[in-house]
Amino acid sequence: MKRHWLLLLFPLALIVILLAVRYFSKKPDTRVEEVTLAKPVVMLKETAVLPSAPIDRVPNRNSNQQMLAPEAAETVTTAIEKYIKENPKAADIADAYFNLGSAHYQSGQYEKAIEPLRKATEQDPSDGDARYTLGNAFDKLKRYKEAAREFEAMTKIEPTNDTVFYNLGNAYSNLKEDQKARDQYLKALSLNPKNSAAHYALGLVYNRLQKAREATEEFQQTVNLEPNNSDARFFLGMAKFLSGDRKGAMEQYDHLKRLNPKAADDLNKRMNP
Repeated sequence: MKRHWLLLLFPLALIVILLAVRYFSKKPDTRVEEVTLAKPVVMLKETAVLPSAPIDRVPNRNSNQQMLAPEAAETVTTAIEKYIKENPKAADIADAYFNLGSAHYQSGQYEKAIEPLRKATEQDPSDGDARYTLGNAFDKLKRYKEAAREFEAMTKIEPTNDTVFYNLGNAYSNLKEDQKARDQYLKALSLNPKNSAAHYALGLVYNRLQKAREATEEFQQTVNLEPNNSDARFFLGMAKFLSGDRKGAMEQYDHLKRLNPKAADDLNKRMNP
């Protein structure tokens, strides 16, 4: 459920400011998120690899997130804080806390976002938007246990949302609990078999568990859905090589020469040390 800013609660001037922020902060990308926070994915922990090789982590699909400029964020948060102070028992106080936390989150102030988002969930424990944003704020701060707790609660609120289970899997992966991460990715894929990020993340888990055959299957699913995903092709090539399929590994090398020559060179070095 999407949430909207409490425009009716503030002066007309604030409405104009918000509209201006929306207009000037837009980027030329169709995947830009709304100010109400589309649900971003979280990033997996890095592991040591060759300098130019793909990193063992899920790509940050939230890199184009629309952000609030510092000046606009201060104006918005000040107005919402004033409303909360003057109307502590308002019927829409949970919305006010959510919007305050969202404004802090979208201006990159993740620590400041925590408290109002907590209060929003206290006011309404079933508030999925607030709980989801809170989980992502914890992730940004690398507080993965707390992120996992929020995403775990989200699975009860939105049990058919594959992204919820995907993010929960990422939290467990960051905690190095690969078995739990695997289970959540599998749940995400049972809900949405075309979730390429979940296939990729599951492939990384199987890689770490040294299950080359299972890793190969997941990376293959990823490149079937995203043919130009060079990271997935790198790990697919490695998985095929480790499982004894040198021909299949060379096919990925050929793709990488076009997509990412540096990754292709690293794959070649690993196959021919």
